[in-house]
Amino acid sequence: MDQQRLENAKRGVTVNQEGKEFSFTSPIPGVHIYDNVWPESDAFFEKLLTPEFWETNKDIPGARKWVREDFFDDVEYTKDNGKKSDTCWVYSHPEANEAFRDVVNSYTFHWNIDPRSRESLRISRFSNGEFFGAHADDTYATPRTVSLVYYPNDDYEGGELEFIHFGVTIKPKAKQLFIFPSGYSYEHRITEITAGNPRWTIVSFLEFGDDFETTKRRKDLDFPYKPIFKELF
Repeated sequence: MDQQRLENAKRGVTVNQEGKEFSFTSPIPGVHIYDNVWPESDAFFEKLLTPEFWETNKDIPGARKWVREDFFDDVEYTKDNGKKSDTCWVYSHPEANEAFRDVVNSYTFHWNIDPRSRESLRISRFSNGEFFGAHADDTYATPRTVSLVYYPNDDYEGGELEFIHFGVTIKPKAKQLFIFPSGYSYEHRITEITAGNPRWTIVSFLEFGDDFETTKRRKDLDFPYKPIFKELF
């Protein structure tokens, strides 16, 4: 990292290629939390539940209506290894793209990362009793470099984000954007929602590969995706 970026880090800012600064806090090295991102996002999330939104966006590549995501990695899922939530995907939406673009670019420029592609916007809704067990975002079947998680609301109980290997648990605040490495060291989980409104998020991932590479990797794997361990030496 060059001297200017080191000075920026001391001041708690990342700077994009146009020189625009974005303040952040960093509870863990590599994890940046940006406040007051997309203050107008409430209207977007309200629209997600209306038929009119999906009719308007039906021609957007990758747009999918709500699906149920209850899955597990072993014979029986638990709060440690499973997931319960509702999810939909929207690849490209002008409001969201505009809201995230500059701050995300400032993070990648700060760390000298040059990703080649971005996954669809994964919009999740965790209601009471729902959770997401321990997982890393980067796997063989889902090769990812940088994770982006946006929180439009915080009017719920539970739903903390725990970075397991760092011993750090954070209750995200409304309108915060978390950006962090996707690798195994940053394995994390979402604790159970216990009361209040649903916990909403928009999640996306930056990666060095492309959809072709991901499709090729998944082709011969069963779901849930399991690693195939081979002797290397």
